[in-house]
Formats: sequence, structure tokens, C-alpha cells
Amino acid sequence: MLWDYVFVGGGLSASVVSNRLHHFDSSLKILVIEAGANANNDESVMWPNSTNLIGGEYDWKYKTVPQVALNNRNVDLPCGKALGGGTVINSGGWIRGDKFDFDLWGDLVGDHRWSYAGLLPYMKLSEACPVDNPKEHGKDGPLPIQGVVSTHREFPLRNQTLESWEAVGVTQLPNNDGNAGNPLGIGDLFENKLKGRREIASNNFPLGGVTVLTKTLVAKVLLSTPTTSGQEPEATGVKLANGTEIKGKEIILSAGAIRTAQLLMLSGIGPADELSKFNIPIRVSQPDVGKNFQDHGLFASLWTLKDPSAGYTVTSPNPLWNQPQYGYGTPADFLVTTGIKDKAGLAAAIEKDEGKTPDPKTHPLLKTDRTFNEHVFMYTGTPDGTTVSIMLINLLPTSKGSVTLNSSDINDVPNINPNYHFTEVDKFVAREGMRLQIDFLLSNKTALGRDIISGELGATGFTETFTTESTDDYIDSRIAAGLASTFHPMGTAAMGKVVDANLRVKGVKNLRVVDTSVFPVTITAHLQVAIYATAYQAADIIYRNTCTK
Repeated sequence: MLWDYVFVGGGLSASVVSNRLHHFDSSLKILVIEAGANANNDESVMWPNSTNLIGGEYDWKYKTVPQVALNNRNVDLPCGKALGGGTVINSGGWIRGDKFDFDLWGDLVGDHRWSYAGLLPYMKLSEACPVDNPKEHGKDGPLPIQGVVSTHREFPLRNQTLESWEAVGVTQLPNNDGNAGNPLGIGDLFENKLKGRREIASNNFPLGGVTVLTKTLVAKVLLSTPTTSGQEPEATGVKLANGTEIKGKEIILSAGAIRTAQLLMLSGIGPADELSKFNIPIRVSQPDVGKNFQDHGLFASLWTLKDPSAGYTVTSPNPLWNQPQYGYGTPADFLVTTGIKDKAGLAAAIEKDEGKTPDPKTHPLLKTDRTFNEHVFMYTGTPDGTTVSIMLINLLPTSKGSVTLNSSDINDVPNINPNYHFTEVDKFVAREGMRLQIDFLLSNKTALGRDIISGELGATGFTETFTTESTDDYIDSRIAAGLASTFHPMGTAAMGKVVDANLRVKGVKNLRVVDTSVFPVTITAHLQVAIYATAYQAADIIYRNTCTK
């Protein structure tokens, strides 16, 4: 059979695009090939406290290569291995990010469709959001969005938490909505869940009418041999790991930022030196495949309560926690995003990295207030109920890594190097974020510092704890020892370099990429919203390009 479209990877992107294409034209022959299983009806993944998530059967269980700036640690980097991809194992955070990121994307590739205004209609189309703001939000999309207020969760320290953030200079956002393009400030935490249940992309975008192969690994894309000089090779199908060949008119890679880069290289599309190492015939020399790799780093810390008997944590005997709605999502009031107030310190860090003094009027990190850090204060901690926790997520890393081959065999995991915290800017930004959290939790000017928190619990291997007197070196050492992944890999087939604005792989006919690989800039948010919008737009582009001629 000759398929109209063959998707390699059955995650979020493939679910949306294949569903939309079938909706546009039900006669299309569409095949989705997924390496993992179908988890659509598996109750073991449906709740936030499910046991079959990270590290379970639906996780690729990736580890990075030793991270130089993190004491040479190999960092776990979970990625979804199932129909629906990352939506099977993620936390469900529904976070749009900063308008500036998307506008930078559109400017970089010279195409308004990828700006905030260009993607906003798709963001709205995807969601059923409880926020009453029709200019920014949709009400009738297939993805249910819940917030703390819409689920009637009144956490015990909400007022004190809000007052404490404001006391350290963070302002409350209009309607507590950080998903309206300008997220800097205090907003409610929103999640892609329905009364706490996980929303898997392949459920929300049903694949009836689409043929799906699960537990099937693709080894490479099949390319034609040009008959004349200067002619581009054409993608004609895929070869499975078992040797079976499947033919298609158009091949769409949607395997995620790690596997998509690997598949391109195994197909002969990538850096010539990288392909030559493993005797892979070079079909298209493309030095940027696998480069520009980024992930958001996450640092978590635990803080002891002055009065554990007050019932502030989910493991306390407080009867509040027995009410069903408190099991509906992440036990947190707010998602707080912050910039950098110390512009001189940021400029000095930039100068160390770039070797020259940055112009504050033109440098992209200085000319406007960027979204650098995310903070989530949570009512969880140690099982005995004596601690609460807070997460710091570095949303705008300047460190860039790579995905490179380990062999010419698809069964061998590639070398995954996010290069966490390699730059002085990343170290400075994390340090500033941590100092803000220390101030928020321990300062006498905050309600939490005065009445609720007694201090930091500390970490294994350290005799000190975080205090308002902590030195830069101590903060750096703690972050190097404890930074983890937020599971947001992106950028390895960047638009403008590897793919064009229509998502076509440059130098190859009938081959596209639709996943987080194509992000040419860092998206300062959890990636669900951005990739749903990208996939929606991709479906429109693909249908117009190939089905309406």
C-alpha cells in the first residue's frame, strides 16, 4: 500500500495532525507508527499520583551524558514512549509562555504564522479554558483546562503565599492569568486535566480512521537516489527495525527532539562528520541536525514548618485533604514567573560568555524584561508532613547542547547532552532565582518567613542549609548537585536551519518534522501549549500544501 502520510512517532504532534488531516479529508490513507504501546485506557497512568509514570513502561528512561557543570552527573530525562507521547507521563501543566518568545520565533524565520498572533488562534482552538477572556482563551476546544479556582481547591496558605510573593516584589497578574502572553508575575496554576484525570492526546484527538502501529520501531527514512545533478532526494517511505519497508507519499517525523534527530542522522541527513563516524552514507549534509538542543533545568528544595500540626501539607491529618477535589492536581496555588532585576549582574554574566560588553538596547536578554525563572510552592514534602517544597525552573537557558549518534543502530540510544548550566548566564539566573525563593520563604517581611517556615531542610552531602546569608558559591554548589530535568527537550531540528517555515526538511522532498525539535528559540514555559498550537498549524499547512493543489 502507498500511504498518503506516514507519521514516525505517535505522540502529541502525530495525534493532533493525523486527527486533523482525517477531519479535513476522510479518504486520506494515514499511518501512525509508534514505538511504545497504547495507553489510552490504562488506569495506571490516569492520576497525578499514578505509579506507572516516570520510570514506568511508557517512559524511554533516557539519561544524559555526564553534565560537566553538574558534577559530571548523568541526569534522568524521561520522555513518553506510548501513543500520546509525553501526555501519558507528564504533569499536565498548561502554561503558554511569553509572547516575546513566539514573536522572536516569527522574526527569526521571517514568517508571521509562527509569531504569538499567528499561533494564538490555534492556542485558543485547542483549549476549553475556565478563564473568561475571549481575546486570549478558547472555551470549546478538545482539551479541558482546570485551575485551582475552577476545581474549588482552597489551599491553607493561599493568602500568605500571595502576600509573601508580593512582599518580595512580584506582582499579581490580571485575573491571576499567566497564559495571556505576559506571564511575569503571580498567576494561578492551570493544568490540562478533567477533575484530575490525565488527558492523553490520542484520546482527545481520536485516531479513528487512522491506521496505528504500536510497539513498532522505525529505523530510518527511505530516500530516493536523484537521477540528475542538483536534484533533491525524495522521502519515499520508512524502514522498520525488523527490515520491513513501508511506502508513503509524505513522511512526517514526530518522534520528539531526541529520536527525530537520531532518525534524520540514521537516514543520512545530518552533520557530515557525525555520519562518517558510523559509515552512514551522506544524503544531505546538514550541520544543524542534533544541535541547538535545550531543556529546562529544575531545582527542588524542602523547607521545614514551624508548626507541622497546623495541617498545611497533603500528608498531614488535616481533614481538608480528604475532600476529593484536593486529589485533582498539583497541590499548589500559583505558578509564578520572574525576570531578572539585577540587569548589571546579568550583563556581566553575558559579557563573560560572549567576550564583549552587551548593548542593553539591543541584546535580546536585556532589551526587554524576559521570563527567566518559574517558581511553584507546593503543599508536599517529606512523608511525615513536616516540610513543604518549592521548585525553581530555569525557563530561558542560554546553554545549548546536542544529540549525537552512539551507533548506526536505531536500538542504541543516542548521546543526549543538554549541557545544563554551562554558561555564566544560566548560573547567574539560577542563583538569582534561588535568592528570591530564600527571601520569599525566610525573610521577616513575608508572612511565610515570619509565621510559617523555620528554615530549609538541607540536602545530602551538605552541612549548611540555604539562608539569607548563603554565598554565591554555596548556591552554585547546591544547584550543581541537585539540578534535574523538567523533561522539555527541544530544538534539534530548528526551524530556519533544519526545516523551513512549512516544516519541510531542507534539501529533501516530502519529508517534514512536527514536534518540539523545530522550536528555533527557547519557549519559556512547559511545552504542551506550544506544541499543541504548532501541531494545529502544521495540519493546516500540510493539508494546504499537499491536498488542495
